Amino acid sequence: MFALVRYFGVLLILLVVVSSVGCASKKIKTYESVSDVRNEVVRSALTVLGKPYKNNAKGPDYFDCSGLVYYAYKMSNVAVPVSTGGLLQAGRAIERSEVLPGDLVFFKIKKESHVGIMLNRKEFIHASKSRGVAVDDVDTGYWKRYFLSYRGILY
Repeated sequence: MFALVRYFGVLLILLVVVSSVGCASKKIKTYESVSDVRNEVVRSALTVLGKPYKNNAKGPDYFDCSGLVYYAYKMSNVAVPVSTGGLLQAGRAIERSEVLPGDLVFFKIKKESHVGIMLNRKEFIHASKSRGVAVDDVDTGYWKRYFLSYRGILY
């Protein structure tokens, strides 16, 4: 009897620990934006967080990097090019100090271009081949090494 009570006690403690660790959602800080459109682009992108990667996919169930941008902007009634190359030519080049939520960030990884949507001046959302739609920090070593530019699409 004592062994059974002890077993359930340990099980209860494990349940409490497991339920309190790792279940909290990641908090993403966004800045006050100058337009509702910027907020809508960010909201649209965040609604598909965790969706899997698929080459040439434009959503809503699978995404590649430019497909995520296309989808988030389309949900906000803003037309943008479908390809990363086209997005690299869209809008205007901006400095990091000018970055607002909804602006684009580009990377050159080996011979491929990669794009994401800025959530604030540090974090961006993108479609990762290994993790699907995910949020990362532009200041981490990997992304800092391959950083290419920022572009403002919305004015």
